[in-house]
Amino acid sequence: MRAPHLFAAGLLLACTLAQTAHAQAVSIVDPECIPHKGNGVIRASVIPDPAVGQSPRLYFRWKGQPAFYWLPMEVEPNGRYWSVLPRTEDRNEEVEFYGAVVDPAGKMLSQSQVRTARVRDCTVELSPKEKGVADNLIIGETASSQYKKRVIGFLCPGIKIRIDPQGVKRADEECGPCGLAWLPPGLATAGVLGVVVGDRPGEASPSRP
Repeated sequence: MRAPHLFAAGLLLACTLAQTAHAQAVSIVDPECIPHKGNGVIRASVIPDPAVGQSPRLYFRWKGQPAFYWLPMEVEPNGRYWSVLPRTEDRNEEVEFYGAVVDPAGKMLSQSQVRTARVRDCTVELSPKEKGVADNLIIGETASSQYKKRVIGFLCPGIKIRIDPQGVKRADEECGPCGLAWLPPGLATAGVLGVVVGDRPGEASPSRP
């Protein structure tokens, strides 16, 4: 009578070991610089490479906010990946982030440890490829509260596409097709282009609910 139980236990152990052997190890490289009002670059490694249909992502947020956003990660040889963060705004003093691999349905299969980095007065020189990504950012949402809202703690320039938690893609309505920062109504109707840094009415802040 014990043989079937032993066989089942052995099969379960084998399946567990097989799953462990094929799980990705996702590691984040601490960035040297996340600049004020500039784009930071976050690099990662995924070993082994994600299977067909699996996607590496970078999850990020202004530290202290309730929900993460995510960015697709660009692939380089030898299991290396990277993403370009949106430009940080003045109030954002620290960014929290982690790497992950998700399946086609968006279910998380593996992830790195959560890291934080201070926003500093420093400079990041983007490569042509990184600059192209920074000018055409795709931002994924993880919470319904992020729908039709600006990416909290980050500026508009470069943000072009948003993806809601159900995977529906749309143009960014808040930043517009050109990725410009929000303008007060007076300046917008006057046709004056510019960037306004600071609080927008109704935007959440860790220090001001």
